[in-house]
Amino acid sequence: MISLLIRWKKCLPVNRDYAAALLTGYGLVGVTIVIQLVLVPVYLTHLGKEKFGVLMMIMAANNYAAVGITWLSGSLARILAERAALDDRAGFREAYVFSKRVYVSYALIATAIFWLFAPWLLTEALADEEIRLAVILSCVYFLFAYEYNSDRQAFIARHWQARGNLREVLGQLLFGGCAVVGLYLGMGLPSVIGAQVIGILGVRILAWLHWRNDSYGLSWQRSIGNSRELWQRVSGKVGRDYVLYGVFLLTLQADALIVGWLAGPEIVVSYYLVWRIPEVCILLLWRIPSSYTPHLIAMDIRGERESLRLSYRKGQWAMFLLAGMAALIYGLLGQWILNLWVGEHAPLGYLNYLVAGVALFFVATSRWPSELAYSLMNTRPLLKLIAFETTAKLVLFGALFSSFVYLSPLMAIVLVHACGVFYLYLRLGKQTLLFQPRGMRT
Repeated sequence: MISLLIRWKKCLPVNRDYAAALLTGYGLVGVTIVIQLVLVPVYLTHLGKEKFGVLMMIMAANNYAAVGITWLSGSLARILAERAALDDRAGFREAYVFSKRVYVSYALIATAIFWLFAPWLLTEALADEEIRLAVILSCVYFLFAYEYNSDRQAFIARHWQARGNLREVLGQLLFGGCAVVGLYLGMGLPSVIGAQVIGILGVRILAWLHWRNDSYGLSWQRSIGNSRELWQRVSGKVGRDYVLYGVFLLTLQADALIVGWLAGPEIVVSYYLVWRIPEVCILLLWRIPSSYTPHLIAMDIRGERESLRLSYRKGQWAMFLLAGMAALIYGLLGQWILNLWVGEHAPLGYLNYLVAGVALFFVATSRWPSELAYSLMNTRPLLKLIAFETTAKLVLFGALFSSFVYLSPLMAIVLVHACGVFYLYLRLGKQTLLFQPRGMRT
């Protein structure tokens, strides 16, 4: 009994950090959900179905624009977590400033490339002054959001996810309030994107105030000593694997963008409404592995293999249980829930909600083994698996689209996982527990 209490006490700091990260993470997602539940009917009323579809496509495009920089997130998370675990303050500052420069440079380059081709690719859309202003504001938001990415990762690496989450909650509240005011004043689509800009600026200012009083002294600096070494680490073999993994992961999540391109903004709204609640459930469930990532890395660095295995198994069963309950509820009651939410705009047909519920289960539960492989740098099998999943899903998406339209991506998810991908993810988790990396490989 005494030995059990001693072990529990040793684990308590990690448990407290993780509990705080998880609770505030759920608080952040909860606030985001409430804001979205309130805003969707307001969007439909003040923007109409077509402009609401355009808004969804702008947001989806911003998400997919991360396709060229996801490698930095994975590599840098590892570097920052290592240096925080060793209390290497100078090294932590250098990695922080390095990431700021890369993120901002990428945002500027991506924005420049977009405007180089946009006049030819989006001639008709940009002719609408309201859409053009919204797209310009979206580029501004994109820049500020990427500049803040380094701060988010610094909070995570220091095991201060709770502090970062609380600041992002305030940003969401600021966004929601400004969006409602702008729409009711008749400012249209630009007011929503402008509210996003105000929200991210608020979060960034709060982060700056926090780091001002922190002993690590994080801030922009003119020069860093080992930028070449950092570049070699993040752009080495594991960095390249993270690039490809990010491309495939974002492509898996780009359904709204593809549906909008193939069928137009109004069809995107039907897809969004059917999939939004399952997507929110997935985001809630994904908080479990994402909040635990720095602890997985710390256990790996310290060689605590048994603790790692035990934590993984408990987390996997928790994901099965929670995802199964969410899938069952939505599959049976989804249409009733949407009728309460958006009334006559809710898509008809119980098949829509049943398929979405099953897709919810597969997408949510596959995250735990993939997050483990991602954190422990077991990138080769992870990359092969997600490449196969993405290719198979896109093929089925295209084959089913003429018959099922907006439901086709969800049916493709279900078929791909049911035909073996789900089993391969479970196998990946077991294999990763036996995988023992030695630092960041280049």
